[in-house]
Amino acid sequence: MRKPRALTPGDRLAVVAPASPFTREEFDSGLQEIRRLGFVPVYDDSVFARQRYVAGPAEVRAAAIRAAWSD
Repeated sequence: MRKPRALTPGDRLAVVAPASPFTREEFDSGLQEIRRLGFVPVYDDSVFARQRYVAGPAEVRAAAIRAAWSD
């Protein structure tokens, strides 16, 4: 099995919401921790989508994961 290289400070980290929604305070706190660890958080506004008890429609969540993976 091949292992990917380790992350290093300055690397970009994609932030997606594949499951449950969250509060803006939780999100901002998470971004702050990612930055504190030396990484650059990357996300788009679809991360804030909501649909009942999930973080937006399945198509939106899947598209966000695909975009993050291919970036």
